[in-house]
Amino acid sequence: MLRYVIKRLLFTIPTIIGVFVVVFFVVRLIPGDPAATMLGPKATEAQIEVYRAAHGLNDSVAVQFGLALKNFLRGDLGMSLSLYRPVFQVILERLPRTAELAFFGIIIGFILAVILGVAAAVFRGKWPDLTLISFSTLGMSLPTFYIGLWVLYIFALKLGVIPVISTGNNVPYWKSLFGPLLTIAIGETALLLRTTRSSMLEILNEDFIRTARAKGLTEKVVLFKHALGNSLIPIVTVAGYSLATAFGGAIVLETVFARQGIGKLLIDAITVRDYPLVQGTTIVIAILMILVNIVTDVIYGYLDPRIRITNEDF
Repeated sequence: MLRYVIKRLLFTIPTIIGVFVVVFFVVRLIPGDPAATMLGPKATEAQIEVYRAAHGLNDSVAVQFGLALKNFLRGDLGMSLSLYRPVFQVILERLPRTAELAFFGIIIGFILAVILGVAAAVFRGKWPDLTLISFSTLGMSLPTFYIGLWVLYIFALKLGVIPVISTGNNVPYWKSLFGPLLTIAIGETALLLRTTRSSMLEILNEDFIRTARAKGLTEKVVLFKHALGNSLIPIVTVAGYSLATAFGGAIVLETVFARQGIGKLLIDAITVRDYPLVQGTTIVIAILMILVNIVTDVIYGYLDPRIRITNEDF
């Protein structure tokens, strides 16, 4: 397994470099002059020219790319054009907010999905099952930002439980986290619920489940120890994928709830044409998704020894 992880990490290097190259050129296709955007409409042509020269924006794209790639390979993500601070430092300050949002959202979604998925499988074809399947279909069909807007409307405007804008010194921390966390949990529960139900239904039809019941084991032991234990592989697969995509969903949610995380940072950087900040933020998000996929593969190996042997032979 260790050899497999090392190989996967080595294979990610060209992937990360490829992401950097693509982002570098794509972000420069965005219309607008970064210097004029940073300085504002009242800036003179002379001031704009001085700004461009100071930040190397007058250089050709090839020269800018060569310098940026050289710095990136050295671990330097550059200086933010809008914040005048090292990009890596800015990202480190914002990353914990996004990480906790994605991590706790998927944990809550996973727990709820397992409980509700088992219930749906047990009551297959009955009204609890039909109700949960309808919830799952609805939750998977709605975009994340749409769910977020409804959470904001119900809990902020109607109930007044959370603030409309989740920032400010007077806002309790749990209130700033509640809205986006609930939004992610709803989406993840809807997806994982269907996966749990399908996996449980398949396992419940196996011979060893009938044998366990024939031995007189309680239904609780049969469901949660034997059936659920053997259903975890597909559930973990989807959960790992969901955790990776949760970072992408946080980009939209942090804008909806005005939460100062890495997603909001990326949107703001694109708005002001902050090339180094866009590149650095995108690279960090890509690395996080790659690491989550690797961790998911490692968990497979501990859940199923057959997968572990296959990975070591990879």
